Amino acid sequence: MEQPNSLRPLFTVGGLYSLSNGVAWIMRDLAAALGRAGSPVDVYGADCWGRGAQSVGQIFEPPSRWITAPGLWAGGLSISPALKWKLNRAIVDADIVHNHSVWMLPNSYGSRAAEKHNKPVVFTAHGTLEPWAVKNSGWKKKLVAAWFQNRDLHRASCLIVNNRTEIDGIRQYGLRNPVAIIPNGVHLPDLDQPVSPEVFYEKFPHTRGKRLALFMARIHEKKGLGHLLPAFGRIASRHPDWHLIIAGPDCGDLERATRIIEEFNIQDRVTFTGALQGDVKAAARTVSEAFLQPSFSEGFSMAIIEALACRLPVLLTPGCNFPEAVTSGAAISVNPSIDDCERGLDQLFGQTPDQLRTMGGLARQLIESRYQWDVVAQETLELYRWLISGGSQPQFVQTE
Repeated sequence: MEQPNSLRPLFTVGGLYSLSNGVAWIMRDLAAALGRAGSPVDVYGADCWGRGAQSVGQIFEPPSRWITAPGLWAGGLSISPALKWKLNRAIVDADIVHNHSVWMLPNSYGSRAAEKHNKPVVFTAHGTLEPWAVKNSGWKKKLVAAWFQNRDLHRASCLIVNNRTEIDGIRQYGLRNPVAIIPNGVHLPDLDQPVSPEVFYEKFPHTRGKRLALFMARIHEKKGLGHLLPAFGRIASRHPDWHLIIAGPDCGDLERATRIIEEFNIQDRVTFTGALQGDVKAAARTVSEAFLQPSFSEGFSMAIIEALACRLPVLLTPGCNFPEAVTSGAAISVNPSIDDCERGLDQLFGQTPDQLRTMGGLARQLIESRYQWDVVAQETLELYRWLISGGSQPQFVQTE
């Protein structure tokens, strides 16, 4: 039963595919938290063919609903007239449209439908407007920006970022909309479910007895293996008890990563696991002593906050947009270069187990204080109500 002051948010996303599962899980968990708060979410996205990636859209549980329509991938546009028709009908019953990511037509369908019915529109870009991300495949994005994206962004009621450093990228792009600083979160009861280390060791028995550092992300140029692996190759002999776990699907950078490993002759020090899910994914965090995310650019990495919640010290870059992790003592920051990654790995691997556990305790404290989904949901609802009904501007909104 809906609460008296409940809202009906409508989420849109280009689609939920295996290559974009960070956004998928963020949407799932935020929708679940909004549902617990009495404002169930309908999530609309295309299910496209012509790409070869498997949809992971069926991840939402009641009261959230996943509503999709077939479409054509078309180089990333996710063209779906059927989804546009569904959104034009559904917008009548929605209070607000919350777009997730950009550069894809389903988000524009939602924006245009909301405009016709005078409903507010919010965008969470999930890092897609960061300067590095905008330049990547830049010519395609310029075409899409001129076609529909810039119009939709400029007309949006508000943009959501995860921390203050992301605002610079938003303003650099030329957007002057109000910006709400609302972080992603975690649902601690899920992460605190005990998982035996044996779940991981049974699949990867050669890692037993080694000190493990975990990289868990898409194997993509953006994620930083191009400097992480050479840095690890340089320091491997200085830290012979450490072993690197690379967990994630190949998104175009696996061949280069493999060449680097062979060049440094560290094949026996690195394990590729492919994408991990469920208990095996949880067990990978359980058996690891550190987490590595030296990305060029991130919106706000779910992998990082989940690692922090699981008491793992983190090596990250300024592009990860999480300075609080560094200032809290839970993380070490490095620039996305081989030399600085080498420095950071030396510093991290030079810690004693007790020192790493101390960093892990600080990591958990940081997540408990701010980054839980039920807290995030309340801030999101406060933003929605302000955009719908007016009143006092939330403290976490900036208008300059």
